[in-house]
Formats: sequence, structure tokens, C-alpha cells
Amino acid sequence: MSSNKTQGAVPTLGSFEVGNCKPPKHSQFQKGTSGNPKGRPKGAKNIKTLMKQEFLRPVKLTEKGKSIKLPKIQAIIRKVILDALTCGPREAKLALDMFAKHCDTAEASAIDELMSGQSPFELTPEQYESTKRKLLDEED
Repeated sequence: MSSNKTQGAVPTLGSFEVGNCKPPKHSQFQKGTSGNPKGRPKGAKNIKTLMKQEFLRPVKLTEKGKSIKLPKIQAIIRKVILDALTCGPREAKLALDMFAKHCDTAEASAIDELMSGQSPFELTPEQYESTKRKLLDEED
């Protein structure tokens, strides 16, 4: 048997220079050097950030003869609501669903009560058929 004095002693975690999870000093990353030098560059933006920036970028609109600037998201919402008033039931349902999803629940539930138990802004089969007939008549 060998006469190694440290054989019976239990080594502590910091007592080894090289070992498990402790590579040799010469092969460790130097301070200030990245382990992935060709990785994502600083300042790179993800899709969520890019979408947010683009939706918040202003756009010029003409309203009642005056030029106004609005964020694009607000212009889109205005367009959806305008289409709901002028285009038909599908656009109206989209606008009302957006309202119910993003506005106060108290307001949405009040509208829900007016709909007498229906889920918000859902057409009944009778309303759907009458709307469908009206649309088909307009096409002819």
C-alpha cells in the first residue's frame, strides 16, 4: 500500500487547482473575453422590441382637413373602428371583440348583459343568416 498522507483526508471544494468544474488557468476564459465572440452583438433587438418600436412610430393622417400625427397602432385601431361602422358585421364583431378584450371588464360585462346571455358580440344563428342574406342580396 502507498504511504500517501492525504489519501484518507476528504478534500474540500477549493483545495484543487484543477479538477471538476475547475479547468487549468491557461485554458480558462480571460477577463473581458467572451466565450462566444461571434454571438449576438450588443444592441441587437429581438422581434418584440422591433414590433413595439414600429407600432409606436408616428404616421401622418388627414382628419377633417387637418394633418395630424398618431402612433401607427392608434391609426390601426381607428381604421378597425371606422371599418366596423361602414363595412359590415365581420368588422363590427372584430372591433367589439377587441373592446371586450382590452377594456374594463365592468364595461364589457354591461354590454354582455345587453346581449342577454350571449358571449360578447357573438351573432346568433338567426342574426348570422339574416346578415348573410343581406350580403348576398347586395352582391346581386
